[in-house]
Amino acid sequence: MVRCAIVGLGVQGKKYAKIIYGGEIENMELVGVVARSEKTSEWAEENIPGVKIYADCEQLFNNSIGFDAVIITTPHKSHPEIAIMAFEKGKGVLCDKPSGISVREVEKMNKMSEGYPFAMMFNNRIQPVYKWIKESLEKKEIGNVKRILFESSKNLRTQHYHNSSGWRSTWEGEGGGALINQGQHLLDLWCWYFGMPEKVTGNICYGKYNDFDVDDEATIIMKYKDKSGVFIISTGEPMGDDRIEIIGTEGKIVAEGNNVKLWKYENSIEYIKNACVNNGDALKGNAEEMYFAPEKNPYNIMLKNFADYVEGRAEPVAKGIEGIYPLKICKAVYK
Repeated sequence: MVRCAIVGLGVQGKKYAKIIYGGEIENMELVGVVARSEKTSEWAEENIPGVKIYADCEQLFNNSIGFDAVIITTPHKSHPEIAIMAFEKGKGVLCDKPSGISVREVEKMNKMSEGYPFAMMFNNRIQPVYKWIKESLEKKEIGNVKRILFESSKNLRTQHYHNSSGWRSTWEGEGGGALINQGQHLLDLWCWYFGMPEKVTGNICYGKYNDFDVDDEATIIMKYKDKSGVFIISTGEPMGDDRIEIIGTEGKIVAEGNNVKLWKYENSIEYIKNACVNNGDALKGNAEEMYFAPEKNPYNIMLKNFADYVEGRAEPVAKGIEGIYPLKICKAVYK
């Protein structure tokens, strides 16, 4: 049984607390929470009675004998500091995205994590549609990737959301907007699939849909030696969706939400070099359409995986040190 403490009782922290306290993770027990305000302390007393409440991280880690790992769900800026405190006490860490807002601080955190269980809450990785794309690319079902388009506009965020906490959607509190928040999940998928680009070029819209100074839309051009790609995110478009288009030498993948279409060419892209025609009229192939039902309890799976990881029975879905990759892209584009 992995004894865990949650640092931060915001929206996500409360969600994880209810899941663990409710016994939904068979080998994980909630033994403590850090509640900095009277309001969150009252929530803990009412919703997770019996769980030890700490006023701050110092108080928590001074009593570190009573738990094995921490789940960090605080504002972005504080993630590295809290994780380092945990590692210094020999504890495992599951960190919500992003890994931080400073690459230098995250590099220090990653170095301190050596020898300890450290994972990121990149829960998109366990969604069936994204897992299938990863497996398909590893099997080279569409050959070598040549062009990529990631477009995400489904994460609409209202002014009510942006006003929900003083640190949200500010440079000082959050370190940016859409790219460093919602964009981290999608940039993680990008790096998981294709690795880090050699160069990035960005076009960022600050306050295009909202009355603030941070980004609510961004377009990034990713440059590699052997392929190119475009990444687009917007948090201001109603009725949005996610679209992934991956063009390879032997086929292509187009995923719209949970619907996927896979094209396989009979001739491969060598058709361009060898065909005795002026266009693609003679190119033959087949297409397969698929639907992947979304995972309804992704956080349960991630928490169970983390518990198994701490116990030495599984590898993490997303290693903690991998959180620096989407952050580096984000910070490079801001720069």
